[in-house]
Amino acid sequence: MKISLSTVKRINLKSKNNEELSTPGKSRPRRKLKTSDLDEARKTEVRNLVYNMYQQSMYGLNGYLLFFNFHNFLEKHITIHSLQSELRTRYILDCSYGTLRTLLLHLGFKFKMDDNRRSLMEKPEIAALRAEFLRKYVKNANSEYSRQCVFLDETWIFSKGSKQRSWQDDSKKSVRKPGGFDGKRFIVLHAGHKGGFVPNASNVFATKSKLADYHGDMNAEIFVKWLKEKLVPNLEEPSLVIMDNASYHSIEKEKQPTSSWTKPAIIAWLQKHSIPFEDNLLKPELLYIAKCNKKPKTYVVDELLREHGHEVLRLPPYHCQFNAIEMIWADCKRYYNTHIGDTGYGDEQVIEMWNEALNKCTPTIWQGKIEHTDKLIREQFEKEKIVEHVPELIINLNESDSDIDTSASDE
Repeated sequence: MKISLSTVKRINLKSKNNEELSTPGKSRPRRKLKTSDLDEARKTEVRNLVYNMYQQSMYGLNGYLLFFNFHNFLEKHITIHSLQSELRTRYILDCSYGTLRTLLLHLGFKFKMDDNRRSLMEKPEIAALRAEFLRKYVKNANSEYSRQCVFLDETWIFSKGSKQRSWQDDSKKSVRKPGGFDGKRFIVLHAGHKGGFVPNASNVFATKSKLADYHGDMNAEIFVKWLKEKLVPNLEEPSLVIMDNASYHSIEKEKQPTSSWTKPAIIAWLQKHSIPFEDNLLKPELLYIAKCNKKPKTYVVDELLREHGHEVLRLPPYHCQFNAIEMIWADCKRYYNTHIGDTGYGDEQVIEMWNEALNKCTPTIWQGKIEHTDKLIREQFEKEKIVEHVPELIINLNESDSDIDTSASDE
């Protein structure tokens, strides 16, 4: 066994002084990590630096894209090593790789795949739509005469189920083509609330399209027909119908003039709305007058539901987590994909198995999903309110040290 000279000298010294000798082992208390000693201000500095590095990874200090400086762009890729270097350069924190990793986990960061959807969600126009959605949802939930929330959505299933994983290597020969052995595709429309799926509102139909996006198989005619014949007749009380912004959900009752309109069409629109204009105006001038007198958008779906005592609340784009039926779809598809084929793959067997999957999502499960969604929405609403009411930090640069000392001595 190798023992350092300093260890031998220390043991000899303790022996001469009749001190008790201790054997190093696992019982020795571990050295406290530096992160546990950090105050909240320092932790906030680390968090803000990460945010700033994300900001600077695409834009320079003056707001210009940094694509012309590829080296600078690479330096801003956020890893523990790059963050560690920035922290040391800015004299914020000097710690090891492991300590910094522990700190990042403590601050709620995770090393995972980039999600560009998150940046889209924070665009000003999307943030405004989110704020409107949150405000209307919470207002209804807190109202003495609140409407029941009905969540609707479309999805798809394949006659042979959807297989998401398979054995593959790096060769393209092991990558199967979309729609390979999944079979025929079926489009599904349905809606539900705390009491479960809306009775008799399910609509399932086969499609011949093999496009990856099932929205191409849907249109406003099919959706409005489903509303009239299946959803509206089975809603037993005034409801707040929550849906996304799919194009067939948002067909305008009356379109506004655009540059693609002919001059006679624009004139007809102006006359219909009793908007004055001179006879000798050119098309761009007429279009400008029309845009200055733009009418509020009205949607066919909204008017249809309003006629029957219901209201529509549209989800903000990229915020499918606020639609409880998304979690219901996940449960239904999991059951369907596991059991499809037990009785065959024909159309009747597919619809029968899908209905069996729907029946597995009981009112109790629906209530749990909606309560979870309600919690997400309320938490987001509180976050928006907190950000909105952050007080402005004012630093008086005219205040001198002598002023501070004088006020302190007067106490």
